[in-house]
Amino acid sequence: MRLRRTLTGVLAALVIPLFAVLGSATPAAAAYEQNEAVDIDWYADSSRECYANTWVSACIQKNGDDIWIKDNVNDNTLVRVVWWDTNGTREGYCTDLLGPAYAWTWCNKDWTDGHTIAWYVYYRTDGQWWPGPTQTTVV
Repeated sequence: MRLRRTLTGVLAALVIPLFAVLGSATPAAAAYEQNEAVDIDWYADSSRECYANTWVSACIQKNGDDIWIKDNVNDNTLVRVVWWDTNGTREGYCTDLLGPAYAWTWCNKDWTDGHTIAWYVYYRTDGQWWPGPTQTTVV
């Protein structure tokens, strides 16, 4: 009887904190946001911060919380912008599956104003995947 109570107490001491942890998921544990870019007409906006190389061009637009991405090479591979809110609440990517025939493509996000978004482009060349340098943009 005493052994049963001791085992029950030990088991409760281990299981109750586990349920408390699992039951209080934080936003950082949220699902990775995956978006496919859509074809849209590029328009002038001075609030964009951009990066470009031979294979991909990308911009984060502060006014509107938009990701712009352009596949610069017709090589049948996707290009992507990988991003995360530096406070750890959200992360994801915007993928251009449409290819260079569509020029600029777009993903709309609803980031929290004043937050810093870190981001980089991801592209394939020479048979392997490459990340561009990490950029930061305050939205």
